[in-house]
Amino acid sequence: MQIIPAIDLKNGRCVRLTEGRADSAKVYDRDPVEVASAYKLAGARLIHVVDLDGAFLHAATGNQEIIRRIAAEAGVPLQVGGGVRSLADMTTMLRVTGAKYVIVGTLAVEEPGVLAQAIAEFGEQVIVGIDARGSEVATRGWTDATQVNAFDLARAVGNAGVKRIIYTDITRDGRLEGPNFEMTGELARRSGLKVTASGGVSSLEDI
Repeated sequence: MQIIPAIDLKNGRCVRLTEGRADSAKVYDRDPVEVASAYKLAGARLIHVVDLDGAFLHAATGNQEIIRRIAAEAGVPLQVGGGVRSLADMTTMLRVTGAKYVIVGTLAVEEPGVLAQAIAEFGEQVIVGIDARGSEVATRGWTDATQVNAFDLARAVGNAGVKRIIYTDITRDGRLEGPNFEMTGELARRSGLKVTASGGVSSLEDI
């Protein structure tokens, strides 16, 4: 098992949201690069970074420079998501900011053809984030509900060549009440993909 610590960026600062709500942000004052460096000292071999401004605004943000600094200075590979909705966005994350992996969610739902192109170009560097309330996928920074079923999406992206998904139960994210073990396991069994469990982890018992 690999434990992947996370950094969520909003306005250049480390924050924690509850159930993905922008107005719930709890701000931590430590510099994101320092946080990433502390994760490395604790033994992290991969760090999960989300550009929340990109997710909510779908625009280039100052967080990209911070992500570039984390990649360059912390010395730990990054998987990065948040507002990545085109091949150009993926190229920026992988070749400009220096992320090792790029995470797409909305694009996987709305632009399956672009996802297939991305897999052809970047292979296993592309990870799909499946963020859901119950089994219903949410997109665009978790603000838009869809009629897309999480299991159906997992199968579809697997057929497109995706090897790993990150599953988040939105109702548990940021609440420190434990992840949705049942749904995580069911996604892994039904899809046959590698699944990273995300959201709600609060203790060694959860891990």
